[in-house]
Amino acid sequence: MKKSIASLIMTGTVMLCITFIGKAAAQNRGDENLSGISVEQALTLALKNSHEYRIAQMNLKESKEKVSAVWGQLMPAIESEASVVRQGAESGFMSLSDGQYDIKVAQLKFGINPGAFYQSLKQSHAGYSIAKEEIKKVRSTVEFNVIKGYFDVMLAKEVVQLRKNSIQVLEENLKDVNRLHQTGSVPKFELLQAQVQLKNLEPSLREAENNYRTAVDFFNYNLGNVNACNTADQVSGKSIMDPQRPGVEEKLIEFALIHRPDVVQVSLQKEASDRARKTYQSSYLWPFISIGGYYGWTYLLPNSVDMDFPGGISPDFSNLTGKREWQETWQVRVAATYRWSSLLPVDSQRALEREQKEKIKEAEERLIQVRRLTAITVRSLYGKLCTAYEAILSQEKNVETAEEGLRIARESYRAGVIKNADLLSAELSLTSARMGYIKGLYDYYVSMAELDRETGMQSSDIIFRENTNE
Repeated sequence: MKKSIASLIMTGTVMLCITFIGKAAAQNRGDENLSGISVEQALTLALKNSHEYRIAQMNLKESKEKVSAVWGQLMPAIESEASVVRQGAESGFMSLSDGQYDIKVAQLKFGINPGAFYQSLKQSHAGYSIAKEEIKKVRSTVEFNVIKGYFDVMLAKEVVQLRKNSIQVLEENLKDVNRLHQTGSVPKFELLQAQVQLKNLEPSLREAENNYRTAVDFFNYNLGNVNACNTADQVSGKSIMDPQRPGVEEKLIEFALIHRPDVVQVSLQKEASDRARKTYQSSYLWPFISIGGYYGWTYLLPNSVDMDFPGGISPDFSNLTGKREWQETWQVRVAATYRWSSLLPVDSQRALEREQKEKIKEAEERLIQVRRLTAITVRSLYGKLCTAYEAILSQEKNVETAEEGLRIARESYRAGVIKNADLLSAELSLTSARMGYIKGLYDYYVSMAELDRETGMQSSDIIFRENTNE
């Protein structure tokens, strides 16, 4: 994404070399304190300083650890244990012993529900995929903000230069009017009119300069700079290309419905909820299989057995009660436990299962909503792109026509054929055509960047590949 957007900007900076602006552009106030930065440098700096992007990367690592945690369920618990048991009873088997001491050198415990393990593993993988899509989403948002800010700065700077060019034209016009007034060729009214027209444009220049500084501030904010220290570099670019061709819009929508992070995330959330439902369902579909065992030493505390035989005979019951000495012991246990209570509707596992079913329905509704919104957004942006392209072509011709019209009007005014108001009207038409051309370029490349964000991929590959029949 970064490479494609950077390529878009590099080809899009034709805005900066518009022929009617000229090469002798004066620097705006404060530019001497700003360092020009390329779009690739801007994207790298913005991603480096973005808190949301770093948080998304941390969430991805957390999701990866959750996958590892599920795999860890296959790892048995290996322990060592020392214990003391004391007991007492009036009669029965427990009366034969006061307790025992146990030292379990190695003890193994393992238990798992096969169905729950499998579904939990799939759920954790879905969560990991959601985190990856979140990174793509955050990254594309950061990149779009940088790109839009980049073009905002360029647009604002070109408007400043346009205002300066207009003032220069009006200053030349004022000189002509003043000279003609001194010779008595025009009345004083036209001189006053030329002076008022020039003064009226000066606030527009101040406003354009303020807009430029504001654009620079927001651009640096998107870069993560504390202070405004960077501005957009002026680099020559290539010509624009015609985005209009049958089938391109449908292709863009099709790719957006597959690759857009929001669509993918909702689909994965639906899958994760379905896996969670099956995990809770496994509590009554599968038994809980457990394996355990230990090896160690035991010291028994037996009581003497008084059978009150005649002649004081006392049989040896040590095989039953044990001896007061350490002896080697071990045990292995394998079991399959089925939880019948999970079949009851009031069981907590069944309630959690029903909760996930509702989440699945919710995700399905959200997916329909996101898909519809995606289609509308892509269609709107593609229409905006095509409109911008047509506006560029139209205004480009208007600029040429207006320039020629202004030249003729200036000569006609000097010859006394037209009035000064007609000359000022010609200058206003040229300014309007230039503004329309700049705005068309701005809309064109910002729309391309928005399409990249909405489709989740390089939309220019679809549009221009189709255009060039590659």
